[in-house]
Parts: sequence; C-alpha cells; structure tokens
Amino acid sequence: MLLLTRKEGESLIIEIEGLKEPIELKVVDINNQVKIGVTAPKECKIWREELYQTIQANRQAAVHELPKDNIKSIMMKLNK
Repeated sequence: MLLLTRKEGESLIIEIEGLKEPIELKVVDINNQVKIGVTAPKECKIWREELYQTIQANRQAAVHELPKDNIKSIMMKLNK
C-alpha cells in the first residue's frame, strides 16, 4: 500500500495505461472526516470499499449458482 500525505486542495493523479484520461483524487475538505473528490473517465467504476465487497460476493454467488448443465447448453447455443 502506498501512503501519501496531501493537504486540503491538493490532488493525486493516477495514470493507467490504456485509459485516455488520468484519475484525479483531490482532498476537498478535512474536518471530522476527510472528503475526497474523484475525477475519472466514465469507463471507471468507483465504489466505496464496503459496497465493492458486497458486489464481489454477489458476483461469486451468481457464478456458483449457475448449474453446469446450463453452462453446457449456453455454450452449445453460442457455437451454432
């Protein structure tokens, strides 16, 4: 984990190969909580960590719930 310090109004820029635009994380306000602004291309999905964990668990459950017979049948239809 990379830890950086930023003051209010300062930003971090994240550049990802293949993305046209960089992602900007900006410290908007420091009070009882730190407020962070994110500027990123609309292709980027940005989640709060606790929500992301729920989404990942739901995705895993959906994969495990799909019977193998359905997968074979879907693959056969796609190969036609």
